[in-house]
Amino acid sequence: MSTDTCIAYFGIRFEIEVEEIESIELRSDPRVVSARKSGLKYYWGNFGGLDEKNLLFVGYQIGILGPENLDHVILSATEAEAAFEATRQKLKEGGFADVPAIHITWQPDV
Repeated sequence: MSTDTCIAYFGIRFEIEVEEIESIELRSDPRVVSARKSGLKYYWGNFGGLDEKNLLFVGYQIGILGPENLDHVILSATEAEAAFEATRQKLKEGGFADVPAIHITWQPDV
């Protein structure tokens, strides 16, 4: 059984259609392939609870927090600046054109 989590990423967020889930799970989705080749992390899941809203995050994983995960994250300004700049470069090299941002999103357990 899983529990509620909070996902913190620096990168790009995509809304996922139901038809795309299988390719993400099989790691054949072009965004996942590009992320893996570029050395980026990715995370996807239902963030809408019963009103299903599937999201995919690509970039730098700041942390996954919750009862079954971390209870806190410490990221100094120096570490954040270095990680964010490296992530910008990897996103660019991976062909991602969107501007990266910090995404902190609640993922309810359903």
